Amino acid sequence: MNMEFAALAEDVEAALVLEADLADRVLSAINGLGANLNITRADLDSTDQVLALIYAARPGWSVSIKGSATLPNGHWRCTLRKSASRDNDEYLGIGRGPTLPHSLLAALIKALSFSA
Repeated sequence: MNMEFAALAEDVEAALVLEADLADRVLSAINGLGANLNITRADLDSTDQVLALIYAARPGWSVSIKGSATLPNGHWRCTLRKSASRDNDEYLGIGRGPTLPHSLLAALIKALSFSA
């Protein structure tokens, strides 16, 4: 397990807002995927853009989302798994966060921590 990615995911989960330093750390991790994605800091707060990142990093994976549409903290939870029909995934990502994009990012980074 990549402990730097695991710690980064925890930082994303704890943040109400992705400040510049944290956003740069996330972008550095994502750019390390080599997928040639043109991701900006603003994209990290977009659910659509983060789902596109998940698709680029883990195409075909199942995304499960649960939360409440409240501000500033919706208590979102996201699970990424290789298959929704199996219960024996080698690794998966479970992320929590105050916003849906944060929980999606945390789940992706946690999934990447097992394979990085």
